Amino acid sequence: MQTKMRALYLSMAAASLLNACGGSGGDTVQSSGNAPVTVAPAASISGVAATGAPIANATVELKCVAGTASVTTSATGAWSVTTAGLVLPCAARVTGPNGVLHTLILGPGVTNITPITELVVASATENPDTEAFFNTFSATSAGAASNRLPTALTLTRQRLANLGVTVDTLNLLNQVFQPQAGDAYDDKLEALIVRLKANNATLVTVAQELARGDVGPAGATGATGATGAAGPTGATGAMGATGATGATGATGAAGAQGPQGADGSNGATGATGATGATGATGAQGVTGPTGATGATGATGMQGPTGATGAQGATGATGLTGATGATGAQGVTGSTGATGATGATGATGATGPINPGLGGFNAGTAGDGTGGADCTIGSVWLTAATYGNGMAADGRLLPIVQYTALFSLLGTNFGGDGRTTFALPNLASVTPNGLTYMICVNGLFPSRS
Repeated sequence: MQTKMRALYLSMAAASLLNACGGSGGDTVQSSGNAPVTVAPAASISGVAATGAPIANATVELKCVAGTASVTTSATGAWSVTTAGLVLPCAARVTGPNGVLHTLILGPGVTNITPITELVVASATENPDTEAFFNTFSATSAGAASNRLPTALTLTRQRLANLGVTVDTLNLLNQVFQPQAGDAYDDKLEALIVRLKANNATLVTVAQELARGDVGPAGATGATGATGAAGPTGATGAMGATGATGATGATGAAGAQGPQGADGSNGATGATGATGATGATGAQGVTGPTGATGATGATGMQGPTGATGAQGATGATGLTGATGATGAQGVTGSTGATGATGATGATGATGPINPGLGGFNAGTAGDGTGGADCTIGSVWLTAATYGNGMAADGRLLPIVQYTALFSLLGTNFGGDGRTTFALPNLASVTPNGLTYMICVNGLFPSRS
């Protein structure tokens, strides 16, 4: 019974995911031996790439069971691709300034790419190398990841809660959110950054733990075990060898000085000694210092400076020379000889004349103003001397002035197609006395 209920739950969850466009609440998953292969109808896959702040102007790549797609995120991290030509499921990654993040896309709608989806993919694939999962993505690997997705979502919620980030009310893969303060999902992304730093952890280490299924907090330290009973006393060991003689101790401090003894009595005066011999002559005294140098005599007075000579007068400017005469004009060269006139081509055969058409009596109606009721490019006959539009006489018109007419006629009747084009020349098929007119300004025709 439990197996049937679980299968029913997974089937309903898969259908919900394929029809949903995101939102808060429980995660939607799909379980099967291989991931269900879905050729998506005219639908889209969209989401937001963010780490708290949006990952702007970054490349999002999708690798599906069949087909690939890529798109650049907007300034708010938003992205969207059509599912046309893709066979789902898909793996997706975004390459931002701080690294690469991944996600798993099971169906059309909203699927985000965030640090939280990175953790879900690591747990669902049981491999922290999520880049390898993307590069080798196939129907088989998609099926294995889809089967494990319910467990991966539970483990990821539990590991985030252990870090201090509670996400029980959020859809980890498919939440619709905006990367701005006050958004429930974005606030959890910001909190994840703070809690990783506070726990001295990184997104890589947490992904490794989830891939191993290691999500529980560290248990409390167990109580210290009782001290074991004392073992029996060992036998007395053999006497060790006599140690070397220790170094001689330092000399003790000198004892305090004893008190001074009393003065002895004066002895008797001794006899006068004999006169000593005369001492040798003393050495010559040192030469006295040299006297001070006499003062230097006063410097004589400086002689007076001689007077400056007068400046010579500036010479007069010479006269400007006369302009030389203009040279005579050269003789005009003789005109080259005129080339020989080419031979006249043979006259073509005269075509048959349709009685009453293209004769000398064809009308010459003048141009009139464009009528608002005529359809541009339409042609009609008139017997009047002037009429709406222009005579269909093969004239060249400027493209810039008759853009609408050029878009219909092109260069079918002449012109260079860059600045000019030609009207049709219907003079040869015009009944005598009448004029073919063409509408050049009026209503633009529409296709049925």
